[in-house]
Amino acid sequence: MQVVRIEKVEDCFDGSTVYEYILDGPWTRESIARLDALGTLEYFPEFSKPFFRLVGSLGYQVKGIEGENHCRVILPRIGKEKAYEILTGFLNTNTNDVHDQSE
Repeated sequence: MQVVRIEKVEDCFDGSTVYEYILDGPWTRESIARLDALGTLEYFPEFSKPFFRLVGSLGYQVKGIEGENHCRVILPRIGKEKAYEILTGFLNTNTNDVHDQSE
């Protein structure tokens, strides 16, 4: 899975920034499951459009729907650059190996 384009959606009052990540393929059950390596993953396959939400250890959030080729990403005000690097790097790797996020 590769990030093809990142579009800024809005700046929030709390200082966080919302982006739409456009990917080169759709989210699959397997690609969603791999997100678990980044933080707390919630996955709702019973919904008519299977929804997932990830909250990363640095406070970022990823929300999307299985079968679609995009997701909504919310990066926190504090640690925005590090969260961006971790998430974008993870999505752009074929193996989706994750490195220690606590650095």
